[in-house]
Amino acid sequence: MSARKRRLIALLLVMVLLLAGCGSLNFSSAEAPEIIQTDGSTLGDRTPWCTANPDLASELRAAIEREENVTIQGWDTDVIAACLDELMEEPELFWFRGYHVTATTGLRTNAEITFTWLYEDGPAKYQALCAKCDEILQYAPVWDDYELALYLYEWLERNVTYAENEGYDQTAYAAICEGSAVCGGIADAFAFLLRYAGRDACTVTGDAWQDGEKSTHAWNYAVLDGAVYGFDPTWDNTDMFDANGVEYQAHDWFALTSEQMNTAHTPNTENAITATANADNYYIRQNCLITEDSMDAVYNAIQPQFAAGSNALTFRCASRTVFDTVCFRLFDLQEISSVLRRMGAIGYGNYTLTYTQQPDLFSVTIYL
Repeated sequence: MSARKRRLIALLLVMVLLLAGCGSLNFSSAEAPEIIQTDGSTLGDRTPWCTANPDLASELRAAIEREENVTIQGWDTDVIAACLDELMEEPELFWFRGYHVTATTGLRTNAEITFTWLYEDGPAKYQALCAKCDEILQYAPVWDDYELALYLYEWLERNVTYAENEGYDQTAYAAICEGSAVCGGIADAFAFLLRYAGRDACTVTGDAWQDGEKSTHAWNYAVLDGAVYGFDPTWDNTDMFDANGVEYQAHDWFALTSEQMNTAHTPNTENAITATANADNYYIRQNCLITEDSMDAVYNAIQPQFAAGSNALTFRCASRTVFDTVCFRLFDLQEISSVLRRMGAIGYGNYTLTYTQQPDLFSVTIYL
C-alpha cells in the first residue's frame, strides 16, 4: 500500500495575504486529555507455543540459524508446526521462508523438517544487518525510550523507500540494508531496531483502510517508558521532499493508543493489543496538541517547529469540534496567512500552500 496515499486530504491553495483575517468565529474548545503515563498494558506473549516448549523452540531456532534441515524426535508434529509458524514471524529470522514436515512413527515420532530460505546466506545477512544496526545506534539517544524510538522512526523515514511491489521485500534486512521494502519490511525494521536496542517491540498484521480502500498491512506496537504504544512507520514514510531536497518528517502515527490506531487499522484477532497510555505521543511530547480554535494556539504549536528549521509544521486538535473549527478558520477563512506571516515563514503577496489533514486523528500538517 503506497505511502503516497497515506493522507486523507491533500490540497493545494493559492492565497492572497491581504485576505487574512477576514471573518471570525466564536472559540470552540476541548479539555486537554488526561496524560496517562502507564496503564499496565503489555505486548503479551507473541510466541506462546515456543514459550510453552522452550527446548523444541531452541532446537528449531538453532537449525534455522545454521540453515540446516533437521530431524526432531519425540515431538508432536502439530506442536512443531505451531512453533515454526511463530519463528517465521520473528524479524530476527527474516531469511526463514517456509518448511515441510514429514513424520515417521515408530517407538518415537521422528519429524524430518525441510526448510526453504528467502536468502541462501541468511546468517551472513543477519550479521550484516547487526553491523548496520550498530552503525545506526552509534549516536542514538539510547538512554531515553521516547527519544530513541523517535530517532529510529525518523531514520527509517529518511533512509527507506516504500516499495510498490510485494515481492520478497518484507524483511528488516531489505529495509535497513537495501533501503527499500513494503509495509511488512518497514514494520519489521522498526521492531528489529527497537529490540536490538533492548526495547520490547513487535509487528502486527491485519487490514488497513486508506483512501476508502482496504488492504493487508503491517504496523507496530512497542513499549516506551513502561507503556505500550502503536506505530505505523510505513504510513508516515511520505517520500516527499522540499525544494532543498529535504524529506518531510511526518509523525501522525507515532506512539498512539490502540483506539487511535484502530480508526484505520484492524489487526488479526491473534494480533490484537490494547494500549491506552498517551504520555509519549509525539504531539503531546512536542507540545503541539491544541485545545481551542484560537490562532494563538496554532501559532504556539507550530512556531517552535519553524524556529527549529522544520519544513513540516504540524499540530493535533484535542477534539473533532476543535479540529473542524480550526481547519475552517485556517483554510476556508484563510487565517493561516496571518499565522505564517507572524512567524516570518512567508512574506506579502501570493503564495502556494500545501497541507494535509488526518480527520480521524484530528491532525494537520503544513508543508513549507
